[in-house]
Amino acid sequence: MVDVANRMRGLQESSITAMTVRCQELGAINLAQGLCQVPPPPSLLAEGARDFRDIDHSYSAPEGFAVFREAVADKLKKYSGLSVEPATQIVATVGATGALMATLTALLNPGDGVLLFEPFYGNYPTALGVLDLRAEPVRLFGPGFEVTEEALRSAVTDRTRAMIVCTPNNPSGRRLTMAELMAISAVAEEHDLLVITDEVYEDIYFGPAPHIAPATVGDLGRRTVTVSSLGKSFSVPGWRLGYACGPEGLMDAIRVAAESLVVCPPAPLQELGARALRLGDNYYRGLRAMYDRKRRALTEGFVAAGLSPNEPDGSYYLFVECSPLGVTTGAEATEILLQRSLVGTVPGETFYLHSPDLPYIRACFSLPDEVIADAAGRLARGV
Repeated sequence: MVDVANRMRGLQESSITAMTVRCQELGAINLAQGLCQVPPPPSLLAEGARDFRDIDHSYSAPEGFAVFREAVADKLKKYSGLSVEPATQIVATVGATGALMATLTALLNPGDGVLLFEPFYGNYPTALGVLDLRAEPVRLFGPGFEVTEEALRSAVTDRTRAMIVCTPNNPSGRRLTMAELMAISAVAEEHDLLVITDEVYEDIYFGPAPHIAPATVGDLGRRTVTVSSLGKSFSVPGWRLGYACGPEGLMDAIRVAAESLVVCPPAPLQELGARALRLGDNYYRGLRAMYDRKRRALTEGFVAAGLSPNEPDGSYYLFVECSPLGVTTGAEATEILLQRSLVGTVPGETFYLHSPDLPYIRACFSLPDEVIADAAGRLARGV
C-alpha cells in the first residue's frame, strides 16, 4: 500500500490557512493571514503593463538574472550596509521560502538541530520537518521578547548546527538590538553554527533607527545566509520573488539546491523586481508612514475592546495579550473574537513549539484603511 513519507507524519495545514477558510465561510474580516492587501507602487504596475510583452519570458540562470542580483546588491549596500558580490554571493529564489528551503537543503543534514526563537514564524517547524531537521526552541518572554545569551546557550544541544533569526520578527514585531545580535554572534562562534536570517520585513519599521542586518555584526558575516524577498516591501507577495545571499562557498551549494528544487525563479518578474529595488528613499519613507498609520488604527480597536496589543518595532502585525477575555489560550481568544466580532486572528500557539506563557493572538494590519477601520469598530462593539 502506498503511504506518505515518515517525515510528513504530524505535519498539518497551518492554523492561519484554516482561519482564512473560516473567515471566508462566515464573512469575517481576515486579520489572520499576512496577505499584504495594500497596492503595489503605481509606477511599478504601470511599467509592468507597458513592458511585459518585451520582457524575457524564458528561463533565467538558476541564480537569477544579473540585473536582479545587481539591484539586490545595491539595495543591501545602501540600506543595510551589507557588501555582497552579485555574481557569486546572491541567488534569486522563489520567494523567501524558496531561499530558506534551498539553504536548509544545501547546508544541513537530516537530524541536525536548528534553534528557533519563540515566538517564531509558523512555517519554520514545517520546513524543518519536511527536511528531517530538528526544531530546538529558544523561549523568549513578553512583553519585550528580548534575546539573552543565557537563554541561547541553554538551548544549544550536541545536535545543534544552525539557528534561524527573524528581524523584524513575525509575529512579535521585535527588531533585534546590536547587543542581542552580538550575543547571537558570540554563541554562533563558540558552537560554529550556521545563522540564517529572515529579513523579509527589513523595510517596515517604526522609529528613526534603521534596520540592522545581522550579517554586519560581529563575526556573523562569515557564517550567515541572509534571506529576504520583495513581497512585503513592494506589496507583491504573489510574485514569489526572493533571494539568499552569503559567503561564496555557501552560496555555490545553495544555488545547486535552488535549481534542483524549482529550476529558477520567475524570469519576467525578476526584471520588474530589479526596477522595484531601485525605488528611492521617498518610497521607503512613505511605506513606513503608511504602515505606522495602519498600526495605530488597529491598535485603537484592540484597546477599545479592553485588550493589550504590543507596540511592534517593525513588520505589519500586532501580538495581542488576551487574558482580559478570561481565557487561558490564544485558541480560545481567537474563537471569541471570531464569534463576537466576526474578526479572524491567529492563536499564539501557532508560533510556539510548546504553549506560550500567556494567551496571545496575532493580527495583521496590511489591509486597506477602510477594512482596518471596520475591524477596529467590530472589535470595540463585539468585545
